[in-house]
Amino acid sequence: MPKRLAAAAILLVSAFALGAEERLRPVAPAPAAQLYQIDLVPSGKLVSQDLPALKGASYLFHQYPTGTLISVRKSTVKQISKLSPTAVAAASPTATKRIGNLAMQGPRSGASGGAPSNMGRAREAVEAANAGTAGRTAGPD
Repeated sequence: MPKRLAAAAILLVSAFALGAEERLRPVAPAPAAQLYQIDLVPSGKLVSQDLPALKGASYLFHQYPTGTLISVRKSTVKQISKLSPTAVAAASPTATKRIGNLAMQGPRSGASGGAPSNMGRAREAVEAANAGTAGRTAGPD
């Protein structure tokens, strides 16, 4: 019985030691993403996650950051260039700004869930109108 307890204790200690070793092992940094810029004719640019491959009369590549497979005719491509690490950092989707409220959409916050609401002002106007007529129509009772 004591031998079994000792063996179990040794097994338990070695399991904890292996777990600690795995946690202390340094993690290699992830390789920087390689992006390619595709300049289009007459103007415009696309960013690719991988090197565009020429298939027939079109270039095939995965668009950055969505990963959507896109085909562009060879005749519309002016040049394909590799982006520098600083340009890759600038093309990061976390660096983009969200568009504010558009005039045709109205505000996105509020009790109405984004739809413009004039109910409060309409009720106040009705109450004011009713208060004025109530004073005029009230007779001596």
